[in-house]
Amino acid sequence: FIRLPHKDGVSKKVGNPLSRDFLNKFSENVLAGDDQCAETIIRIARKLSYWKNNHDRIKQQMVIWLKKNELQEMMSVPGLEFGAIIPQIVVCGTLTRRAMEATWLTASNAQQDRLGSELRAMIQAPPGYSIVGADVDSQELWIASVIGDSYAAGIHGATPFGWMTLSGSKSEGTDMHSITAKAIGISRDHAKVINYARIYGAGQNFAEQLLKQFNPTMNTIEARNKAKRMFSLTKGKRVYKIKDNVEIQSDQIDEIQINDKKTYSGYEALKMAAVHGKSVTELFGKPKWEGGTESAMFNRLEEIAGSAYPVTPFLGCRLSRALEPSEEIDNDRFLPTRINWVVQSGAVDFLHLMLVSMRHLMGKNFRFCLSFHDEVRYLVKDDHKYETALAMHITNLLTRAFCVQRLGLKDLPQSVAFFSSVEVDKVLRKEATADCVTPSNPRGLQMTYGISPGESLDITAAIKKAEQEKSNNLKKAKYSKF
Repeated sequence: FIRLPHKDGVSKKVGNPLSRDFLNKFSENVLAGDDQCAETIIRIARKLSYWKNNHDRIKQQMVIWLKKNELQEMMSVPGLEFGAIIPQIVVCGTLTRRAMEATWLTASNAQQDRLGSELRAMIQAPPGYSIVGADVDSQELWIASVIGDSYAAGIHGATPFGWMTLSGSKSEGTDMHSITAKAIGISRDHAKVINYARIYGAGQNFAEQLLKQFNPTMNTIEARNKAKRMFSLTKGKRVYKIKDNVEIQSDQIDEIQINDKKTYSGYEALKMAAVHGKSVTELFGKPKWEGGTESAMFNRLEEIAGSAYPVTPFLGCRLSRALEPSEEIDNDRFLPTRINWVVQSGAVDFLHLMLVSMRHLMGKNFRFCLSFHDEVRYLVKDDHKYETALAMHITNLLTRAFCVQRLGLKDLPQSVAFFSSVEVDKVLRKEATADCVTPSNPRGLQMTYGISPGESLDITAAIKKAEQEKSNNLKKAKYSKF
């Protein structure tokens, strides 16, 4: 027997080799069974994993079915019932003010080998209505990068991280995740997980653990070297600079070249402090990151996180006083949490701005349906669905313009000004063209439920469709007078 590695380290023991952490290893051929029977058991376990973990929460949803006399005339369809699910949501359920809900905010997208994973697509708009919404493209990456750009030079794309976010292409291998993957020799999907973890404040040790989780055959030395190389490329190295009002006795330090403009490593800073009989903080200012693609971004995030009263850069939302820096505690203890808070709470500001903008643009012509941290969906009458799609694009423009203006920038790159697409659909699926084929929906939405593919509209298509819709609505209003 060979001991299976636990994801939390060698000190932990694996209780069940068929648990969720190991199911993917069978599909990746890292683990395998001796015969066809074992493979079948594993395949069934993988199919059932989503439903097994979520069926209780799904069945506990509070559904209110409407009576026939409560329905509009166009909704009286023989053989169909109409109702609504009462939301069981905690509005500011986390430290970063994200909403919390156990079913719909954690629902996965439809996967061919996951029973019940078409759950979201089971929410349908009633006759005469559509569901309109969009995902914010690289929301938190853009927030982090534009904070770094404004801090470094006050220009969009001034840092390598900012340039990759604005101009990088997944197909060309020039986006951040592809570049990280190439640099340390891992897959793009794994690089994406590590990149987000790093931006949220995770350190080199955590990255090392993730690498070993992704590839259990990787030894500790290899994982440590890859993590070190990645952090050197992205975060850079931490350096110290002598304070302006401090005099250094250079004759007492032989191997360290003294220069007021020079930066010093942690080792050099400790040595100089020891020679002068002072602490590092007495001789040097706060350490900074330099030499990495994300150094400017981390310097600014740490400035915000380490300030006396940390607030979000967009709407000035303040951090919980329980985590604010103080003289009584070690301020670096919660630094990763505070860095994570700056980015994620900034994303909540972004969402709030979007909701306010949509209410301003659309008035009462729509109904808010659902929002995630980077996604929003509205229920709209078919007469206004393209107008709503255009309003979504304009909302993205206004929201990003507000955010960059708060950071001192006066323009906005076209590549992020509008959504890549706004989905106009009849169901609550991630992509309007997905048929959501799963083991529990083997024939797809179109054949089983008669639900045709929706539309994905970029800004150009949204303008054309909205203009045509407005013309049609004016004609209807004109003829209705007679």
